[in-house]
Amino acid sequence: MTVKDLGTKRLETERLILRRFTLEDAEKMYENWAGDPEVTKFLTWPTHESAEISRQILKEWVAAYDNPEVYQWCIEEKESGEPVGSIAVVSRNEKAQSCEIGYCISRSRWHKGITTEALAEVMRYLFEEVGVLRLESRHDPKNPYSGEVMKKCGMHYEGTRIRADWNNTGICDCALYGMVTYVGVGNAAQTTDSVQLNGTAGWAADGAEAKGEKQGAQTERTPKNVISDETIEYVGILAKLELDDEEKERAKKDMGEMLDYIDKLNELDTEGVEPMSHVFPVNNVFREDVVTNGDGSADTLANAPVKKDGGFKVPKTIS
Repeated sequence: MTVKDLGTKRLETERLILRRFTLEDAEKMYENWAGDPEVTKFLTWPTHESAEISRQILKEWVAAYDNPEVYQWCIEEKESGEPVGSIAVVSRNEKAQSCEIGYCISRSRWHKGITTEALAEVMRYLFEEVGVLRLESRHDPKNPYSGEVMKKCGMHYEGTRIRADWNNTGICDCALYGMVTYVGVGNAAQTTDSVQLNGTAGWAADGAEAKGEKQGAQTERTPKNVISDETIEYVGILAKLELDDEEKERAKKDMGEMLDYIDKLNELDTEGVEPMSHVFPVNNVFREDVVTNGDGSADTLANAPVKKDGGFKVPKTIS
């Protein structure tokens, strides 16, 4: 299948409009994200020093929209009507029919699912309408929240390249994530089955797994709970364990499956079940203290060889 470039088409989700930028977006672009050093900390372009810098950048972007190979969206929030971020294809490999996606969002919209919602829709568009075979993204491991967005949209962690990238913090490691479509018989590309991820559109993990499920083949189950590399590193430190790469992957899978099982248990209806109830009856082996008159010391001392002051008298053991 050949990629059919359609350019920056207007897209819409429940809360967002993904559209082309205009020069009128310059002020909000600068105020909401491009001029905020906290937002640009892990990005590869410098923080804008003024709204005029943002305007100059937008002039270039707007002029490039005539090219159907350009994919550069403004993320507009429906409720406020404000531009709150950007998402774009930042590089592509035409021979591999793949694209890399980059994004950034206003700090006031962090941890609200805005970026996930935008990325999921752009991925759907590029897979289903443009026809790319692979999508990928990357982030600095010191910015794990960006990786969480990729995972929520179905991308799989593919490894970390050490000191292989650069951003506004300097030379950094590069964590890679990707997703592919399944190429069937005769190289006819088929998008993998659509699934729902946190209320947004997503896709199966990879084409081979999707094919195996359709044909009834036995495939290795992937846990729903995905354990990050940062988490497994932290667990290793707490347990004072030094794990090689294979052991880390196995531990991540085991922990994910345990969390999946806990989620399954939480689905059980436990209404009316008393806490700490048992399948078999358990008798309480403890009893209340019984207070009696006297402690029986007189009977105890009656046969003492030597007694003094109501107690036994014993020979000295240390002189």
